[in-house]
Amino acid sequence: MGSRTKGGGLLLPLVLVGGIGVVAYQNGLLDGVLDDGVERITIDDVSFVVADDAASSVERCTKEQIVSDRVCDERHVLLVDAAKMPFIARNTNLAWSDGHPGILTMNRSKQNTNRAAACPRSFPRPHGGSCDEYPMASTDQGGAGARAEEVPTRENLCQGGSYGRQYPKDGEDFLVVIINPDDIASEPFTGTDIAKEQGSC
Repeated sequence: MGSRTKGGGLLLPLVLVGGIGVVAYQNGLLDGVLDDGVERITIDDVSFVVADDAASSVERCTKEQIVSDRVCDERHVLLVDAAKMPFIARNTNLAWSDGHPGILTMNRSKQNTNRAAACPRSFPRPHGGSCDEYPMASTDQGGAGARAEEVPTRENLCQGGSYGRQYPKDGEDFLVVIINPDDIASEPFTGTDIAKEQGSC
């Protein structure tokens, strides 16, 4: 149902077929962000970024299933909104480029242990932010080896509320999907909150 762009290539606008098309994607639009292991999928007028292992599932779904229903290919969908959380979206995206999966398994019992391994108290926060880890601590895939990066504290608080409402039951797999991918932060957090939407989560 969707069209894919892989690894930061050049894709010009295509004619819409059956209501699905590819938006203009210039080389360098996400320079240094959309790398190997990550794909951009456009369904109707909405673009998403997903890990390679989740791409085939996501492109089988409609925009409404992903954005409104939050269920795609019989799995829950966790939307990471880059307009609200550009640095968390960056860390998620780069984790996929490092080979971490886009399909995760919920396991709240591992949360404290995984968080201590990925984001210990000693984790450097030179700009007064918070530690974000991907895969998330509340999944089987989280913990030691997760990619961690400093993000604005506002984003971490936003993430807690937003993700908590989207998480499935323990033991269930879910898809992680980035929406508004043009708003993914291209550089690490240096103390300035650059989110376009900072007022709501």
